[in-house]
Amino acid sequence: MKKVIQTDEYLEAQVMTASPHQLHLMVVDGAIRFATRAEQAIENDDIEAAHCALNDSRAFVTELISGLKDGEVPELTERLRGLFLFVYRNLIDADSEKDVQKVRDSLKILRSHRETWVELGEKLSPRVDAESN
Repeated sequence: MKKVIQTDEYLEAQVMTASPHQLHLMVVDGAIRFATRAEQAIENDDIEAAHCALNDSRAFVTELISGLKDGEVPELTERLRGLFLFVYRNLIDADSEKDVQKVRDSLKILRSHRETWVELGEKLSPRVDAESN
């Protein structure tokens, strides 16, 4: 019990001190983590574990969708929304059809988005550091 409390406190501290960029990355990582679990569960014919993992992954994808705000580049926001909605739909279909390929397709998109997001953060990091000084 003590370890769970420490883990929860650590996670809460991470979330409370994270930048918006880091928070987005944490949500993407959660979607990937649970979709990967679902992929493994489907391969092992563990339907209940697959369903639970897909449900959790969809919750993270929902968070990604709800976090999109129309701002300076509404076309980009709309494209990202469409991409995340496609992933969400694929995860629903993967769950109902027990289709591991749909999970893999979703993972490919999420991992690609993650790579792009990390690269963007690296490019913006010097600018953010300079602005904070």
